[in-house]
Formats: sequence, C-alpha cells, structure tokens
Amino acid sequence: MANGREEPGAVALKDANSSSRSATDLGMSHLPVELRERDAELRSLQGELVLLMAQQARRIPLQRYLTSVLMAALLSYYVSPVLPLLWLAVVIAAVALRTHVLLGLPEDRSRSDEAKLGLASALFLGTGAVQALVVLFFPLMPVLIGAIVTIYVVGVCSATIQSTAGYQRVCLPYVLVMMVPVGVVWTLTPVADVAVFERLLFAGLILVYITTMLSHARGVYGVFMESYNIRQQRVELNRKLRSALGNAETANRAKTRFLASASHDLRQPIHALSLFSGSLLLRPMDARTAAIAEQIDKAVKSLASQLDALLDISRLDAGVIERSISSVDLPALLSQLVDEFQPQADRKGLRLTLQGLSGSVVRTDPMLLQRILRNLLSNAIKYTEQGSVDLSVEPLDDKLRISVSDTGPGIPESEQERVFEEFYQLNNPERDRSKGLGLGLAIVRRLTELLDIDLKLASVPGRGSRFSVDIPVTRSPGLPAAEATMPAGPLWRHVQVLVIDDEEAIRLGMQTLLEEMGFTVETAASTAAAVEKARDFTPSIVLADFRLRGEDNGIRTIRALRETWPELPALLISGDTAPDRLREARDAGVELLHKPVNAMTLRESILKAVNE
Repeated sequence: MANGREEPGAVALKDANSSSRSATDLGMSHLPVELRERDAELRSLQGELVLLMAQQARRIPLQRYLTSVLMAALLSYYVSPVLPLLWLAVVIAAVALRTHVLLGLPEDRSRSDEAKLGLASALFLGTGAVQALVVLFFPLMPVLIGAIVTIYVVGVCSATIQSTAGYQRVCLPYVLVMMVPVGVVWTLTPVADVAVFERLLFAGLILVYITTMLSHARGVYGVFMESYNIRQQRVELNRKLRSALGNAETANRAKTRFLASASHDLRQPIHALSLFSGSLLLRPMDARTAAIAEQIDKAVKSLASQLDALLDISRLDAGVIERSISSVDLPALLSQLVDEFQPQADRKGLRLTLQGLSGSVVRTDPMLLQRILRNLLSNAIKYTEQGSVDLSVEPLDDKLRISVSDTGPGIPESEQERVFEEFYQLNNPERDRSKGLGLGLAIVRRLTELLDIDLKLASVPGRGSRFSVDIPVTRSPGLPAAEATMPAGPLWRHVQVLVIDDEEAIRLGMQTLLEEMGFTVETAASTAAAVEKARDFTPSIVLADFRLRGEDNGIRTIRALRETWPELPALLISGDTAPDRLREARDAGVELLHKPVNAMTLRESILKAVNE
C-alpha cells in the first residue's frame, strides 16, 4: 500500500547542511561581530580585499615590532645606538598607524572600496619605505650583518604578499621600495671582503628574487580571485534558494487557503444533501426506495470522508489537535479495529489476522493511535488484491511494536519517502476516488510526530509492505474508566433547537432532519435575526454556522444569545478548514462540528450538550 498506495512509513528526512570556507573567509573570527554579520552578504572584490587586509593587520604588528626590535639591537653593536633606536621608533609608528587605519577601513562608509584600496596601498608603501631605511646602515657594518639585514627585508616582503592576497597595486610598490634599495647598496657599497663581480651577481639575484616574488604575488591573487568567484556563486545560490523557499512557503499557504475555501464551499451543499438524506432515511419507505436512499447516503458519506481527510490536514497545520496521553487497553483497541475492518477484508477475499496480542497496556493517546492504525489497515486492505493483511504486536524493550503488514504490490525504495507527501499516490494516474486523495500517509506521519512515536516502513516491490509504530509500555495496571452513560435528560420533544445559518437550503435541511428526530426547531439567518427570534422562542440549544454573511459569525451569535441565557448550550457547525478559523473556534470554547454532519452524530451531540 502506498499513498496512492497511501503507505505510512518511518522515513526520516534530515537536512544535511554543509559549508566550506573560502580563502576570503580565513581569519574572519578575529574581526568584530558586527563586521562578520555584515559579511554574510558578499562584498565587492575590492571590499573583500580591504576586509582581508584589515584581518591580517591585526596579526602582523606584533611580529613586525619584534623583528624590528631585534634588528635595532643588532645594529646597535656596530653604530651609535641613537640611529637604530630612531629608525625603530619610526618603524613602530608607521606600522601602528597602518594597523589602526586598516582596521577601520571596512567600516568606513565615507570612502568607496576603490578609495579604500588606494589608501591601503599608500600605507603599505609608506611603511615599506620606512623599513627600507635600514639599508642606510650597510656601509657601517660587516658583510655578515648585511646578509642578515637582507634576510629581514626579504622576510618582510614575503609576509606582505600573503597579507595583501598578492594584490599588485599594493604588492608591486611595496616590493620595489623594499628590495631595490637592497640591490643598489649591495652593488654600490665598497666591501673589502666582496669582489665587484660577487656584488653584481648578488644584485642580479635580488632582481631575480623580485621577479619571482611578484610572480608569486600574481599566483596568490589568482587563488584569491578563484575563491571569491566560488563564494560569489555560493551567495547567489543561497539567494536563489531563499527565494525558492519563500515561493514554496507562499505556495503552501496559498494551497492551505485554497483547500480551506474549497472545503467550505463543497461542504455546504454536501451538508444540505446529508441533512435531507438523513431525513429521508428516517421516513417509512418501500424496499426499492430504501435501497436508493441508502446508496445516496453512502455516496454522501464517501464525500464526507474525503473532506474529513482535508480537514485533518488543516487541523494538524493549525496545531489545534492536542494529544491526551493515558493508559490504553491495547487488546481491546486492536480487537475493535479488526472487527471494524473484517467485513472489508471479507468482501475482497483477504485474510485479516491479529497476532501476538497479550494483556498489554500502553501509554499513548487512544483516539490518535486508533486513527493511525485505522489509516494503515484501510490502505492495506484497499491496495492488497490477494493474500492477507496482518495486524501484529511484538515486545521491544520497554515498548511494543504494532505492525500492519500486507501482501500487496509493495513500494519501490525510490518512492518510500515521497509516499508521505500530501496528495501523492502511486499507481493511480487516473485518480480513482476509491483510492482516496493521497492524504492518508501525510496524516499518519504528522500524527506520529504529534505523539512522538517512531514510525517505520519496510517494503519490497511484489512482496508487500510493513508499517510499524513503537508505543511505550506502561507498568501501571490502571485502565481508563469506561465511558459514563449519558444522564437522562429532557424528552426530545421538549428540546427546542435554534438553528442559525445564512443559506436557506441548510436551514431547511436542518429543520427537516431535526423535526424528523422529534426536536422543536426555529431557524434564523443572522445574529440579529436569532436574537429577534429568541424573544418568542426559548432555545434549549443553539446550532450556529461558523461563517455567516459579512462580518457576522456563529461565535458572535452565541455570545449575543448568552447575554440573555448565560448557560445556553451551543454547537458551532462549519465547513471552514482554515487553520486560523479552527484556532478561533477552539479559543471560543464551543464544540465545533464539521460539515457534512452525520445525522446520528448531530443527534448525539445535541443530547449530550443539553444534558451536561
């Protein structure tokens, strides 16, 4: 059986959201929270470069200060300490200024991203020129110390390439202002221990290194560009996904409104037909007329059943179904279900069995559990052409597993998730109404979620399906008390019913049916008419349609009448299945019956209300 086959199943759907961090994301945790939040939307390429430089600026200063202090200390051995200390002070000031300005650039709204990059380039060029002043000490120091100074300059340049993502506008001036002076002093400074050829060779190596460094910078920038493009695609994809999700949610709300409206409009004439059909069955008829009336009644009940499925979905969407957990006599509940479905199984030549039943008591909502199992049994019988349908119980630790198995066509694995979607049916392209609307499994899944119980599906095409629910076992021997019999109340002929409905056909149908039952009936089309009618007619109970003309409604009618009779019993009757409307009825504290109302259900509800 499926959801056309309407199969319930325990297919658990989990959204696995994964994300990857691009090169532009590195180090983002070091930025202010508000800055990271704004970066949720992709910036321009220039803005991303500014953001990266700001992030790196927070890390660089300590390293730059430390290496500059060590370099100044080293130089102090060979020259007057005043000069290295002066150079150190200028370097620290320049790096501190650059760091301060760079950290504020991402939040600077007075400049464009292009202008921010221009300012960053100037800052790097300035700090590079200040640090390059160290080459002025070359003539005053040994060759070995000159080599150490060269290593210092090369290291600073390499770090800058990484911290600027190799952006040429920043890297090129910086590398040139740092490395060219080194090459010049090595070439022009006379050093006794180094021949001219060696100095020229070293200067040539410096030139090669500059070229290599700039090539490396282009590669780093290429990686940055690639990561930026990937992130740009990801942001665009997320934007499309959000848009698609919004469209889907809008469509879902529109579907709910459509179903509620369509359900209400369909229920009105069906309700009227049900009332007249019920009235007809209460009158004496010959055998042929009685058979026709019974077929009409069956057709009306079939339509009502399908509308009830729509109502169940709306009620679950509205959140007005509340679970009532209690101890449930499982053998009694399952035996009742088997007795209920045995005639259907017999008509199709199927074996319906109950296996593994013991005197177990479980903790759950008996009405909702019964609805779950009733849907599963109905589907199993509906879609199994030969063989058997088995209802079984087996112990499972501190739970009992209740399973419904059949020998039907089974469900392909690729469809086992989709059968729980609303209106989805397998093997029913012609939309045969005898196979339902495709809501059975959607209802089952939502009810199991409401009860917080596990629902599982196992199926093999051609061999049948098995659906199971795991119910907690209670150790308490107590069972719910038997329903009390309805206390004796007034005679039916003394029950005066005031019916309020804005449609004449419904008023006439209600009056005909209720009078056939022996009630005294008056009708009204609005709240004002009901109040006026009640001046001469004292109602025992009010039956009010929920939705009346204009802004009028049944709740307003009941409240108006209760100003005269505060304890007046009342029932709301509605064909409206909109979630908001269902919540409104629940909040009003008045029992709500849904059109079309079965004649016996209507009679029992009236007698119960007037005898409470």
